[in-house]
Amino acid sequence: MQSQQKPEDPLAPQSSLPLYASTTTLEPNPKRRPKKCFKITCCVLISITIVLIAILLFFGLFLFKKRNVEVISNSATLNNVSYSLNPITLNLVMTLILGIRNPNYAGFDYQETNTTIFYHGTEAGISTMPAGGVKARSSKTIYNTVNMNGTTIMSSPYLLPELTSGKLPISTNTTMVGKIILFNTIKIHATVETTCDITINLQSQTSDANCKGNVKMS
Repeated sequence: MQSQQKPEDPLAPQSSLPLYASTTTLEPNPKRRPKKCFKITCCVLISITIVLIAILLFFGLFLFKKRNVEVISNSATLNNVSYSLNPITLNLVMTLILGIRNPNYAGFDYQETNTTIFYHGTEAGISTMPAGGVKARSSKTIYNTVNMNGTTIMSSPYLLPELTSGKLPISTNTTMVGKIILFNTIKIHATVETTCDITINLQSQTSDANCKGNVKMS
């Protein structure tokens, strides 16, 4: 005969749990959270510091870097010339063309500028150019008209022979003083000096010019 199993009594006491079992729930260690937050805060601060250093390097290497203002083109054109040998008279009007390039990330503002014309070292005319500026990372062509009055050089021993030959050598000097201001804090002073040796053909009323520019930054 098969043994019959007695139905389990729901009121019977349950078997005890094994020794290794536990009914307690493990609580997270409250000391771990501050450490985790501290690590996250450190990572964020380090990232911000790296970004700030990169920005400062960018400004230092590119924006705040001092770049020389360049004289990119210089020439002179003769507008009008009149002269006579008896009596000796000479008058001429010419335009000096000065090209300036500003490679800086700020504008270059220059003061009122004088251009002086010389004949064998003797001052024979002067012209004043109004103050202005060259925008950041751009170029500008400046036209300056100079009048030469021959009455100031009548005593020169070179005048009559050169009027007779039809070729008149003159020279000009233009000194431009200005400054570059970065973010209204950093001031870079610049002096642009341009000298031109010009030979004027009196008969054809043309001119050949050889100009040089020199820039000093401080």
